[in-house]
Amino acid sequence: MKSKKVCEDSFKQAMGIFPSGVTIVTTVDNSGQRCGFTASAFTSLSLSPPLILVCLANNADCFETFNNQKQFAVNIIGPEHEALAFKFATKGCDKFEGGEFEQGSYGLPILPDSPVSLECNTENIYSGGDHVILVGQVKYLSVNGGTPSVWHAGKFHQLNM
Repeated sequence: MKSKKVCEDSFKQAMGIFPSGVTIVTTVDNSGQRCGFTASAFTSLSLSPPLILVCLANNADCFETFNNQKQFAVNIIGPEHEALAFKFATKGCDKFEGGEFEQGSYGLPILPDSPVSLECNTENIYSGGDHVILVGQVKYLSVNGGTPSVWHAGKFHQLNM
């Protein structure tokens, strides 16, 4: 196969071939307003100290809030959260309608039945093209078990374990 020049569509198609977990990332602003977004660009970064990173689009509704807060939470989703992940990927809607979240140790919105929830202090924010990279030091975590959802080729899939 011959390589071709990169354009936005071909790059998006190529990256969609790589399977990824899906997360719902949340925080609370200074007035107590909850906000969040869906991210598949998430990974562990360091074991000591325990660091993770997640990427947020510069044009996201919650961009300014995440850039100004000192904590955020990452909820790795399972199959029961897939509709919620689509909701958190949609601009201009009330993402928290339905009451699926509980308050975590930092007072952040946590999905109590997600396979894993991580509560983090914001360590650094780096510019990365049309996104920022949020680096968080994990301070609290909850491992609830279950199977995480995987995003591949534009749709959710389940791992057969």
